[in-house]
Amino acid sequence: MRFKTYILKRTLNNNQLEITRSFDLDNLIFTATEILEENEIDLIIIDEVNNIVWKNEKSTPQHENA
Repeated sequence: MRFKTYILKRTLNNNQLEITRSFDLDNLIFTATEILEENEIDLIIIDEVNNIVWKNEKSTPQHENA
C-alpha cells in the first residue's frame, strides 16, 4: 500500500519554500489554517506530483469579469 505525501509550502517572491510534509491532508490543512490566523501569507499544499490540492483564499487574485 502506498501513502500519498502532501507538502505545505509558502510562496515568497515566486519561490516556493517547503514548510512541512505529511501523509494526512486534513492535518496539513488544519496547520495551514492555524498559520493563516496570524499571518497573511501565501500558502499552498501540493501532492507528490505538484498538483495543488489546497491554497489560501486571502492572496488569490480576483479575476475581472469579462
